[in-house]
Parts: sequence; C-alpha cells; structure tokens
Amino acid sequence: MIILAVLAASAGFYISLKQSQQAHQENADIEGMFWPNPKQIQDFNMLDHHGKPFGLEQLAGKWSLIFFGYTHCPDICPITMSVMTEVYKEIGPDIKNLQIIFTTVDPERDTTEKLLGYVSYFNEHFIGLGGTTGMVDSLTRQIGIAYYINNEDVETNYLVDHSASLFLISPNGHLVGKISPPHQKNKIIQQFNSIKNFIDAQY
Repeated sequence: MIILAVLAASAGFYISLKQSQQAHQENADIEGMFWPNPKQIQDFNMLDHHGKPFGLEQLAGKWSLIFFGYTHCPDICPITMSVMTEVYKEIGPDIKNLQIIFTTVDPERDTTEKLLGYVSYFNEHFIGLGGTTGMVDSLTRQIGIAYYINNEDVETNYLVDHSASLFLISPNGHLVGKISPPHQKNKIIQQFNSIKNFIDAQY
C-alpha cells in the first residue's frame, strides 16, 4: 500500500510538472506577440473596397489580421499579401470568423477601384480599406502605425515608408498582438493559433 501511495504521488507530481511545463511553453510561444494589456479599439470610420462604410461594427465577432501598406508598393506589400493568401487558404476554411484586411496608407492614390482590384487579385475574400487621410488615420493612430509619404520631389511615382508587421484584433475588438516580419506561412499560422488558443482558454 505504501508503495502504491508513493507511485500515485509520483505520478501526480509528474503530471502536474508536465502541465506546468506545457503552460510555460505556451506562454513562451506567444511572448513578444501577445500584448498582456490589449487595447480596446474605438470606433473608426473608413471605406471598404466596395465603397461601403467599415468601422468597429465590422470587426465585431471576427479575428482580424491587418496589414498596412499601399498598392504601388514594389516589394514588401505584394510579398506579404501573397503569403497571407497561402495562410488564408490553409486556415480560412477552419476559422470561419477570420478576415484578412489590407489597409492603405496612401489614400490619395489608392481609390476604391484600385483597392478592389488589388485585394481581389490575391483573394476574393480579402478586405481593402481606404478613404480620406482622416479616415485612414482614425485607425492608424489607434494602432500606432507610423507612415511617411515621400512625395516632396515627385507627384505620382513616390514611395511610402510604413510598418511591415501584421496586427491582430480579437473578436471583441481588442488589439491583442503583432506578428513581425519576415513573414512565412507556417510562422504566421503558428503565432496566430498560439494567440487565439491562449485567448480562447481565458473564456
């Protein structure tokens, strides 16, 4: 009986240790991506690629992966959007409330028609957001996106400096994390799932 009690106690300790190690590993997986005090996104006013109003209401109940860029971007934007196309193909069918959002930081050139053609090229389910500069800033300022339009010397063929990170907003409208480049399909999926599973476990 004593031996059985010792074995049972040892087994219980082992299971408890493994659970602790697993929890620690899960926390380590999201470290640097998940923000422990996520910011609540306030209402904002933009237009989607069909010219329809898009704000906080359209984020409700959905996981939103947002990338800020511009359609004339020569490298980072098309590469990132191509990766996001592969990400969506793999996890989109399983996560019905996932939306991929491309938000322009060059509203002067990125008209509704331009955004429609751009996001549709990558995936018909992707969402493009634009509008006036004030509309764009109603979201960029909340997330903390800095961008700079280099049009001092040229009027049309200019570049825009912007963040290359992906930002994740939860279904309850909290800015919960940032996924930094370089962007790879498996890395994005792993990081997204780590944050999603961590948050889902809290409720």
